[in-house]
Amino acid sequence: MRMDIRQLGRFCKNCRTVGVGEARRRVLEAAETERIRAELARGPVLTAEERRDQERAVLPKEIRFEIWFLKKDTNEDGRKAALQSLEDQTYHHFIIEEKRDDTDYVLFVEEDGWMHPGALYEIARVIGETGAEVLYTDEDYYTELPAGLRAPWCKPGYGSETMRGCALCDGLIICSKAILAKAKAEEYAKMSIEERRETAIRIAETAKRVERIPKILLYRKITGEIPRPGIRRYEDPIEGEPMVSILIPNKDHREDLERCIRSIREKTDWAKWEIIIIENNSEEDETFRYYEEIQKDERIRVIRREGAFNYSAVNNEGFRAAKGEMILLLNNDTEVRNPGWMREMIRQAQKKGVGAVGAKLYYPDGTIQHAGIGIGIKMLAGHYFRGEDGESDGYYGRLQYAQEVSAVTAACMMIPRRVYEEMQGLDESYRLVFNDVDLCLRIREKGYRIIWTPGAELTHYESKSRGPDEDTEEKKRFFVGETNRFLRKWYKVLEDGDPYYNPNLTREKEDFSLR
Repeated sequence: MRMDIRQLGRFCKNCRTVGVGEARRRVLEAAETERIRAELARGPVLTAEERRDQERAVLPKEIRFEIWFLKKDTNEDGRKAALQSLEDQTYHHFIIEEKRDDTDYVLFVEEDGWMHPGALYEIARVIGETGAEVLYTDEDYYTELPAGLRAPWCKPGYGSETMRGCALCDGLIICSKAILAKAKAEEYAKMSIEERRETAIRIAETAKRVERIPKILLYRKITGEIPRPGIRRYEDPIEGEPMVSILIPNKDHREDLERCIRSIREKTDWAKWEIIIIENNSEEDETFRYYEEIQKDERIRVIRREGAFNYSAVNNEGFRAAKGEMILLLNNDTEVRNPGWMREMIRQAQKKGVGAVGAKLYYPDGTIQHAGIGIGIKMLAGHYFRGEDGESDGYYGRLQYAQEVSAVTAACMMIPRRVYEEMQGLDESYRLVFNDVDLCLRIREKGYRIIWTPGAELTHYESKSRGPDEDTEEKKRFFVGETNRFLRKWYKVLEDGDPYYNPNLTREKEDFSLR
């Protein structure tokens, strides 16, 4: 469970750790925001001083590029513009459409793409500093030159699932020649768009290091509306028939629980599951009558945990009773929307290196409640696209494809059993908030991926199970304590920023607007 960030400020006004950290963050954020806004507004232009500095710079390594144009339905003027942008580069170690033995990297770019004058310099600098074998950059569009800021695509950091889901490298991709050969992709420039998309996935998966450069270095030519992103969903096969153990903490709220369980029983097209309800301090007779009724279904069990509510401990208790290969943490105030939701979560959870999977959650009015969690958004952790129209594609299609994220909410989170065991479950020192984000960050720290998928859809009536977050002074004290604990433990992660977000996008809101 997490605390709504809008409540956090009220609880932490007198909290020194949060206050000092927030003040420092805001000062740094304001300065960085001013710099980024100025850079974005200028477009593909360098000041005389920037040009001089780049042309005189000594980079860690001199990278020599071959540049090949990707064919598209364009005219000669577009190609001339692309050639002109190359002539204007501050970094001059490149040749155009000529194979040479003394080149290191190949840059494939749309034949009417206008490259920022510092593009090759930035790419060579990042290669020298990181050793990246494959790179891509942020993009924008132009109808006429000089290009101005129109519809910037500030891309997420690389993840293999993200790469499969959206066309991260349609307009520009930079690859080492060794990786091109290893991926058998030397003829990339001659391929169709569809062939290139599949090949780009293979190239990235072949590389040991893929880097995103979060700068707009390419401006793509358009004649009309901004094109919709090339989004894809894959239905990878499921191995075997894994049992799913659904853990549902509960205290009274019979109507919520009944709606949740009824939706699982009636709408789920995956047959192999069990429900474990962890009863914690219910007081209403109707709750216990309902427990007796639902346990006539042999797939449903109720276990009891005494003592004060501790979300982490309650779920860990449920896990000890679970039999499944997949553990599904689920709030009692959720309702299944699509039959294939569990199947899709299993599909993602079975993939190599995946440690947790989250779902697409809606408010009852159909707007988005959760589409992944961004670290550092709204100070600590914010839900992507909270409040967005549920029918929206999201920023460049991000609501429509499975992707890597830093964290997902435990309101609906699937974890392979072996990963839950390795993590020793939820950290019980987080009684009420940040336990799910902490778990996800620990999972990522061990090298696993966190996947959010739009293929699992539920309505989330949100946090009724424990009552209002701010209804007692005791809860307020716990919120402050747990927030401080989270800040101390994960301060470096918060300071570094979310790799699956983009530093050109705001941290003040959850809507993917520019800073």
